[in-house]
Amino acid sequence: MFRTFIIVLMFWTQMVKVDSTCDSELQNGLFQDLLNMMMKIKGSSSAQPFTCSCKKIVIAFTTSLSATKSIGSGAVVQFDKVWTNEGKGYDPNSGTFTAPRQGFYQISATTMSPQGKYFHSHLMKNNEKTVGLYTGEGYHTGSANIVLKLKKGDRVYIKHRGGTEAIYSDGDHWCMFSGFLISE
Repeated sequence: MFRTFIIVLMFWTQMVKVDSTCDSELQNGLFQDLLNMMMKIKGSSSAQPFTCSCKKIVIAFTTSLSATKSIGSGAVVQFDKVWTNEGKGYDPNSGTFTAPRQGFYQISATTMSPQGKYFHSHLMKNNEKTVGLYTGEGYHTGSANIVLKLKKGDRVYIKHRGGTEAIYSDGDHWCMFSGFLISE
């Protein structure tokens, strides 16, 4: 009975493949230690090394606006400076992040209004409002941070609500839009 258990356990440890984010070094170490202990109990020291097929999946983007921009009511803010775009989810031509895989994402945005004006916008998921950003009048910022559960292909973007027709930025990149995959 014990021998059968050992054989089944050895077979299982060799067959396990994890297809998600994980700490592969920890996973490898635990399975290798377990396999070595079982082989010592059995009286053999010729355990084959276990390898985990874990892949660290990185999806992250950070963008900013490099200059003050006129923007129409209901338009999507197109952040032109792309600092990071791992997973290639952000499209600077449309200002939209499209989730390359499903999971929980942390999304953040900061906007700034020009002198004597305000800027009102929403962080959108597909065509649905999530949270609003309101800057107040004249060089004030509005910011939002939200965790969203996204399906592959879901789109996230900043949409101008209306009112002031400009969003302020300069070489200091005051306006930003960023996000990253937390977990699947």
